[in-house]
Amino acid sequence: MPTSEARFDSRQAQATWRLFDETRPPCAIPSLIYLLEGSNGRLLLDHDEALYPGGLYVGPQALAPRIEAGSTVRGIQIATPTTGAQRLCKTQIPVVIAPGTRTRLLAGSINTCASPLPWPGALIDLRLDTGIGWTAPCDHATRIIVLSGELQADGTPMPAGDEYALAGAATLYASRRSHALVWLSPHAG
Repeated sequence: MPTSEARFDSRQAQATWRLFDETRPPCAIPSLIYLLEGSNGRLLLDHDEALYPGGLYVGPQALAPRIEAGSTVRGIQIATPTTGAQRLCKTQIPVVIAPGTRTRLLAGSINTCASPLPWPGALIDLRLDTGIGWTAPCDHATRIIVLSGELQADGTPMPAGDEYALAGAATLYASRRSHALVWLSPHAG
């Protein structure tokens, strides 16, 4: 059975958040850059500082980050105004593990858990086993990129390879083992 994965395409180049890989590296813009844990190689930032798999960087970039030769990398870049730089290595990012789920809180806070990186709302790396659910808070708008597998919300399938938006509380269920990036934004009010 083929494994579906999120695609990396040029139409995301001007989006607020976009996936990157070795064929479409991150841009030279002030942003948050997260290198997925499954990456095989480093991302070289300004001054040849390295971002390792599972790590996160937020700050300006005078030059486009470079991907180490021969590497296979995947990640996400979110355009955000910033003047200072901050980096979190894999071990500094909070992880919540429960039966059938693994949640990495990359930035912001949710309930009583907070990342060392302040963020309006939260940015989450979510893994769910088949049949497991995860509920988004009702006071947030939710944007999701399903990286692999397939999620469902309110009976609507959400296969890998696209971006989805939910308003208010919704429970995501994994139709099969799934991996997604979730961006929670507080409702204006």
